[in-house]
Amino acid sequence: MAEISILVPVYNVEKYLGVCIDSILAQTFTDFEVICMDDGSTDQSRIILDEYARKDSRIKVIHKENTGYGKTMNMALNMAKGRYIGIVESDDTVEADMYQSLYHAVTSYDLDFVKADFYAVYDNEDGTLRKQYLSLTDDLTMYNRVLSPKLELDSFLLKKFTWNALYKKDLIIKNNIRYNETPGASFQDNGFWFQTFYWAKRVMFLDKAVYHYRQDNMLSSIHDRQKVYAMKNEFDFIRSFMKKHHDAPKELYPICFHLRMLAYIGTLQRIDLSLKKDFARIIEKERDYFEEQHEAAYDRMNEEQISIIKKPVSYVEDVLIGYREITSEVCAGYKNIIVYGAGAHGEKVVYRVKQAKEDHQTIKVAVTSLNGRSMTCQGEKVCELSGCVQDKENSLVILAVKENSDAFCQMLDCLRKYRFSHIISESAERLTGG
Repeated sequence: MAEISILVPVYNVEKYLGVCIDSILAQTFTDFEVICMDDGSTDQSRIILDEYARKDSRIKVIHKENTGYGKTMNMALNMAKGRYIGIVESDDTVEADMYQSLYHAVTSYDLDFVKADFYAVYDNEDGTLRKQYLSLTDDLTMYNRVLSPKLELDSFLLKKFTWNALYKKDLIIKNNIRYNETPGASFQDNGFWFQTFYWAKRVMFLDKAVYHYRQDNMLSSIHDRQKVYAMKNEFDFIRSFMKKHHDAPKELYPICFHLRMLAYIGTLQRIDLSLKKDFARIIEKERDYFEEQHEAAYDRMNEEQISIIKKPVSYVEDVLIGYREITSEVCAGYKNIIVYGAGAHGEKVVYRVKQAKEDHQTIKVAVTSLNGRSMTCQGEKVCELSGCVQDKENSLVILAVKENSDAFCQMLDCLRKYRFSHIISESAERLTGG
């Protein structure tokens, strides 16, 4: 029987899957099994997994219908045979000595789990990788000693990832620690993280980076702009867990409020522009509720975080969207509104134009050249500027790029060459014409 079971949930990661498994097989610690759970992948992931399983008997592959991350991970936990459990996301990689280091700590100090620092990893254009060292905490006193989370509640404030760790399986089995199985949800590792901290009595954090956390997989849930309430669902799951366990320290509720609100700020910044104001109102409602329940606490937040939580709708309008200058009065009198620029500035300007324009007015989003690509911006198909030159006298062009930047000057020159008569900046400053 293997000493460590390494769980690898897989869903449509053909681009990264091979290097992920190669990094596991390259471990200096070799007494492990790898349980790869294919959650109904529709790309080449299935074929890649089967090929690795044929070459190495330590790899076990389970192909299943798509049921979501939580249920998939619970199935993997049930199958694990090792005394210890590790988790590797299938678009990430690990240092060669990761499990050697974690196993040495967890066995030497009889730990319920051990966690370590990690790298954020990005692909460079030349095919090389860029790594950024990320610490679990800025509090150096938390590192390299045995502690009990419920006796040192600040440990709950450490970065709450689950994969940079090695867990004693007895901790998971005896306390029935499981993932939330909400169908179609994301961030379901949050509930698992909380339960492991809640039940563990002996843990350690190592000031050594052993895991590579990929940041540029656009299929990752962290980039899904439509999954608005997934984080809320996880913190509701955590709070329900605490309510069921009456011995939960009362000081843990304000900490969970703090973590919930910081997660909400991240969600607010990530989700689609069209969803931001509704989510901001959810933050207001929940803030008021937790204040009434005496669970709210702001002592661990900085001034910016407090200002966002206190006025989330204003934050959305003024900071995350901005461009209030694009009003119905600015757009009035034109048949066509052309937003020139389809990047971050363009998305926000298009959002404002959609609110400001009349029903009879058309909106177009243009770039200088598509180079054969197909693009959309806030639901609008992007075209090339050369396709917008008809009816220029009845068109208002909004230059949606950082003002006075090199791109701004180049794009303005391009508009003038096409002889557009009515051009304004994203702050509604008239650039030419009347």
